[in-house]
Amino acid sequence: MNRSYLYALIVALVIAGWLGSGLLGDEKPHQVAPAAGSAEAKPGKAATPVTAKPAVKAPEAVAVRVKTLVAERQSKDIVARGRTAELRMVDLRAEIPGRIIDLPLAEGARVRKGDVVARLDKREREAQVAETRALVKQRELEHAAAKQLFEKGFRAETKVLEAAALLESARSSLSRMEVQIDNTVLRAPFDGVIEKRHAELGAYLKDGDPIVRIVDRDPVLIVVQVSEREVGAIKVGNVGRVRIITGEEVEGQVRYVATVAEPTTRTFRVELEVANKDGWLRAGVTAEVRLAVSWELAHFISPAMLTLNDQGVVGLKLVNAEGKVEFHRAHILSDGPGGAWIGGLPEKITVITVGQEYVRHGDAVRTVPDHGSKS
Repeated sequence: MNRSYLYALIVALVIAGWLGSGLLGDEKPHQVAPAAGSAEAKPGKAATPVTAKPAVKAPEAVAVRVKTLVAERQSKDIVARGRTAELRMVDLRAEIPGRIIDLPLAEGARVRKGDVVARLDKREREAQVAETRALVKQRELEHAAAKQLFEKGFRAETKVLEAAALLESARSSLSRMEVQIDNTVLRAPFDGVIEKRHAELGAYLKDGDPIVRIVDRDPVLIVVQVSEREVGAIKVGNVGRVRIITGEEVEGQVRYVATVAEPTTRTFRVELEVANKDGWLRAGVTAEVRLAVSWELAHFISPAMLTLNDQGVVGLKLVNAEGKVEFHRAHILSDGPGGAWIGGLPEKITVITVGQEYVRHGDAVRTVPDHGSKS
């Protein structure tokens, strides 16, 4: 046999053996057999390979600290700022001309009604009174003589009437002189304090010149201006808490509510009386008044518990029975250094004390009791 034919036969046998072994077949990835009846298992369609996907793990709920609070009955207050004022004040003035000869009380001295606060020189008027009394005696004698002569027919009735008129004039002059004598002594018209001495010892006064100022500071008035929206809720007799700018707190009672608004501010004047027997409360001091006009249930909240929602509204984030966050707007009834009384919430709430900034309304949370926060 020809050698070239032998080589061709050997190559053909090798190729046939290679094809039979499958080394030249398509190598495809392992496929998952389609389920019977599925679209992939239908004849005439090529099966689509299905690749297994790893399972997605659900996010873990955020842990927040919470505190359970129960509402208490609190007052809904109207807050107004104003000042203290004296109950009444008067400047005692000279009613007659004269020189001051006595000022027995210094500024700041307490006086009772009727106490002498000033004396004017009355010596000249005492002499005039003596002279006028003598004139009255003379007129009385003249009138009596004229009357007797008239009764005997020696004097006309007109002369009797003239003598009577002169007598009444003298008596009137005497009464005026005695009143002037009384006016040389000035007395306190009510209990109070000598606030100011306008004149000093030896000064000569004319009619109407001021001598001393007396102020009644018991009780003291607290005068505030209230808006037209709030004045309707205030009644005479309402009790209010007054906080003086120096920090003291007292209680007062409404004694007057204006019925006409101030034309420039459209606010109404309200006055409260505050007892001031020892005189410690001065007039003209800034004060804040809280008037309790209604009552409702409220929670005392620390400022640290307050937060903002996406719209910038101040409120609280609570956790409901399903463990989800609820945002509630804060309706502040009153506030102070330690916190604020918030109304409009359920009687019993679970408020988030730590972590409220990291959760939103509707989020599911995991609660941890907060035993250290102060409400």
